[in-house]
Amino acid sequence: MAEGHRSKPTSWATVLVIILGAVILGFALPMQSVVLGVLGGVVFLVGVVMGFAFRIMEDFH
Repeated sequence: MAEGHRSKPTSWATVLVIILGAVILGFALPMQSVVLGVLGGVVFLVGVVMGFAFRIMEDFH
């Protein structure tokens, strides 16, 4: 029987934060909204920092 993957809940949360930031940025560009652009960039960068802090790239092994 397959073991499955060894992902942690923190890894899923990190990926969801990064996706949320990308979606916000996706709305900011066509709307030409600087506020949404900055908000999306901040959310995206928070997700990247979370990724380094939670070491999500080690889940692959």
